[in-house]
Amino acid sequence: FYDKLTLSLAFGGAPDLFVLHTGRFPEYASHNVLSPIDADLKAAGIAKTLYPEQTWRAASWEGQQYALPLDVHPMTLYWNKDLFAKAGITSPPTNYEEFLAAARKLTVDKNGDGKPEQWGFAFTNLASNATLFMNQFGTEMLTPDLNRSALGEAGSRAAYARMLDLIYKEKVAPKPEGQDAWLSFRNGKVAMVMEGVYMNNDLQQTKGLNYGADDVPQFGPKPAVWAGSHLLVLPRDAKPRQRTAAWTFARYVSEHSVEWAKGGQVPARSDVRDTPEFRALTVQATVASQLDRIVYDPPSVSINLVATYRDSMIEKILNRIGNEDEAIATAERRTNAVLDRQRSAQ
Repeated sequence: FYDKLTLSLAFGGAPDLFVLHTGRFPEYASHNVLSPIDADLKAAGIAKTLYPEQTWRAASWEGQQYALPLDVHPMTLYWNKDLFAKAGITSPPTNYEEFLAAARKLTVDKNGDGKPEQWGFAFTNLASNATLFMNQFGTEMLTPDLNRSALGEAGSRAAYARMLDLIYKEKVAPKPEGQDAWLSFRNGKVAMVMEGVYMNNDLQQTKGLNYGADDVPQFGPKPAVWAGSHLLVLPRDAKPRQRTAAWTFARYVSEHSVEWAKGGQVPARSDVRDTPEFRALTVQATVASQLDRIVYDPPSVSINLVATYRDSMIEKILNRIGNEDEAIATAERRTNAVLDRQRSAQ
């Protein structure tokens, strides 16, 4: 999608209205291919107070608003209700102590061979899981000024250490290598996983799975939840008639985003979240309580490239491939090189 979008914006034929993920928004906004919508928002009476502060900020660039936020998809704790009941646990964990106690009870190694038939927890998507841990220890991929890597900072290292403890010290989670955590959860071999709320529909279609979905526990000192959003944007070179029609449709989709929410999203607009129709979506309505503490990826034009270095580093650290300090140093060096080139090109 993004390859086709980039070509159409560069050479013509771009859609009159399209969607960007928050992680890709800075890249497109920085290339001056999006149409600012400040005047449209004012004319329509759409106030920023309708949206979470972080979400509104994620749709702006250099002091102008370029996107209408459609949704928020925060990380979610999914847990197997039957396995919890069997272990005598009555509710999902809310903090690290409760999480660890539950994970220990939920990890079952019947023959004591060190290869549990059932795991208390498993890491699914390493990028989002690691980012959540980092956010809760007060760090992100980049420093606040977006100029340097933060992968080697004390908070980041503390986040990695907590993740490692779950695998190697507490032995309540398997190494990520060689296993499909999400499939194992669906099959009842893992009791808890963390994924985006957008995965809820997949679980609803899993026959025989009795699961719950709740706020993610607080693993570190900071109450933070990684999230992403879809943003509605208009191309800068749109003709007036097409632009007017596209903006009208964008407003309609935004105002009726409860329909979009049924696909596994939380509407960005508070007035939509306050409707009975949305509150009837039990999972989405439950995890919407996290919107006051969501954290997006740093708004850097290079974030998608440097994220690949983070991902490689996390995979090596959690699977204990090579030396941890070397993995961090390599990721930081590569990240900083990209950021240096970015600044020199400005």
